[in-house]
Amino acid sequence: MEHFKGSLSHYAMEVVVPVLLSRRAEGTLRVERGPVVRYFFFRGGFLVGEGSNTPSEHLGQVLVDLGILDAPRAALAFEAAEVAKVPYGAFLVHQQFVELPRMVEALEYKAREAFFDCYNWDSGEVEFTLQLPSLEQAVALKMPLSGLHRDALARRREWKVFRDVFPGVDATFRVFREHAGGRFSEEESVLMKRADAGATLAELLASGKEPRIFVARRLMHLYRRGALSPQRTRGPTVGEATQVADLMEAARRFMQEGRYDHALAVTEQVLERGPLPEAHALYRAAEVALTLAVCDELFSLDGRLLFEPLPRPLPVSLTADDLYLYSKLRGSASIRQALRTAAMGEAAASRSVHRLLATGLIRIAPSLGELEPQRKTDPYGFIPSGSAEAPAWRRQV
Repeated sequence: MEHFKGSLSHYAMEVVVPVLLSRRAEGTLRVERGPVVRYFFFRGGFLVGEGSNTPSEHLGQVLVDLGILDAPRAALAFEAAEVAKVPYGAFLVHQQFVELPRMVEALEYKAREAFFDCYNWDSGEVEFTLQLPSLEQAVALKMPLSGLHRDALARRREWKVFRDVFPGVDATFRVFREHAGGRFSEEESVLMKRADAGATLAELLASGKEPRIFVARRLMHLYRRGALSPQRTRGPTVGEATQVADLMEAARRFMQEGRYDHALAVTEQVLERGPLPEAHALYRAAEVALTLAVCDELFSLDGRLLFEPLPRPLPVSLTADDLYLYSKLRGSASIRQALRTAAMGEAAASRSVHRLLATGLIRIAPSLGELEPQRKTDPYGFIPSGSAEAPAWRRQV
């Protein structure tokens, strides 16, 4: 892999990254647009480090936003790290301000969001050099580039759908609280209140501490439920009307068959073409049915989830949303709270929980009723070694 430099209009990230991946390039990718400059460090098909000049992407700010560190301590630690000439993340770990797994989690989250955002840039400058900074003292990262590229393309498609529904950043909204049965999270209620007060799309996207994609997901979720609609919307064109009718028929059939996830997916396609009262109502019904079918099982596991450490490098099969929900579950008081406040929506969040269970990153502890009482014990509380009930490691000499 050789040094190259060009414009993002010709060398977009979706073109450059597969080349870096196929050649297992080692070096630094600099991506610049206006005042924002980001650096991504690659080695052997992995992202091993990232840097940015944007204040909101500073590690200290990210730690505060994620609730890992409070702002005063983050500021004091930064000054101390500067004096000691030690990388900020490594200083926080060495001084036991932040545990190593939480630091790696924050650094990976920071790197993912910066990396995904660059896929939306269609102007600016991109440059790859063969040099790598010294990363010996820094907290090590090893993120598979193939998984990052896959998730970045999915995120870009998600933004495209969002912009098709909400085409202008100056758009304002009509609010219909009665259309969602009052089932709003705190974050959704805040967005609706601001939209009702006349906030534009740009103002709503910039209104929270969460990344813009999470705010966009909440807005899209409210739109699909019929609780929020842009003032000026594009309805189906003449050529699309027949297709919309066919999709609605398919969605109704899926609902009758109990295939609620399929009904949701098809209804989402309809609503991408414009608001349709029947589609909004069907989306709400499918979401409620799917949530009842899937989430009740998960809610019964409250207090029984055991979290395994995330392996390094991370399995490529895990998506960015899976990792987001893993962190959300660890920091929430209950599974219900985590699922209902997840930016992806309850249905998608429950599916993500099942993927985490399937990979073994989350395990279910046995309930008290499932634990067999010990019938016979020796004076020290153990089952006698000769007993048939004794486990293998006790029976063997």
